[in-house]
Amino acid sequence: HYLEAFYKSLGFYRIAGAERTINGGCQLITMEKQLVLPPSTTTGRLPSKPQSSMHRKRRICCFGTSANPPTGRGGHVGVVEALLQWKDPHPFDEIMVLPVYRHTFASKRDQLLDFDHRVAMCRLAFSNLSPRVVVSRAEERSFERLARGVTSEEEMASLRVGTADLLEMLLQEEQQGAQNGMTTEFSFCLGADTFMDLTDWKWKRSKDVLRLLEGRLVVIHRKGVAHEKELQERVHRVNTTMDGQVIFLDVPELKKVSSSMARQITDVGKLKKVAPPDVADYIVSHQLYGFETPNKGRNDER
Repeated sequence: HYLEAFYKSLGFYRIAGAERTINGGCQLITMEKQLVLPPSTTTGRLPSKPQSSMHRKRRICCFGTSANPPTGRGGHVGVVEALLQWKDPHPFDEIMVLPVYRHTFASKRDQLLDFDHRVAMCRLAFSNLSPRVVVSRAEERSFERLARGVTSEEEMASLRVGTADLLEMLLQEEQQGAQNGMTTEFSFCLGADTFMDLTDWKWKRSKDVLRLLEGRLVVIHRKGVAHEKELQERVHRVNTTMDGQVIFLDVPELKKVSSSMARQITDVGKLKKVAPPDVADYIVSHQLYGFETPNKGRNDER
């Protein structure tokens, strides 16, 4: 009765109908009561307060690379695996691999293989590691976004799209697609030398990069690296005087392998020790790098 009175006070009871019964010659009217739950509730329980998602954050770590070509566990794949294993203070919800679309410096642009080839190789190298790894063409979109309105070939040739431009686009895209109050937090993974260049303000809009990331940088750390003390001091200075949130990412699998090394290899077996096997097979089948035939141009086959 007490529970019935409680539900009734909340307005969850209604009179479903009345029927007449004969009991000892007397008419007795009994009212059938029915518990009426709110329309959104199908479990038979009182509705629970919806969980607030106002403070939920989606954490994305961007890993930019020329991927020319992507290397195996001793290089690029090892870095992505380490990012997937990172848990302190929070794991990354997504690792966004960003093949470089167009090199910032014109002198190095001819060294890059066709973008479509490099995206395809990145998908072969990274996509099977985890559903959290996404190979993105965002750099291409960023370039096309800034190229709108450029009318002359001279302007197009001198157009430089930097990391700050890319981050502005990614943040805008995330804000437009945000749902239920969820916010996105970007970090950027880079090598020790690249980190030193960035914090020496050698990048285009270097300070804007730090501001847009709110100081969240992941520095790939290899023990015994040259200038170790200088690197440690730089990280400390950025974290204490520039509101940085720089962390070191130890990658035990890192070896002395490089994309430039992979480009010079002409033996399939040796190539598979440097690049992921699927990537090596792609290079051979498309006659790229050291397997390019004399009569085949670099961008002829896609």
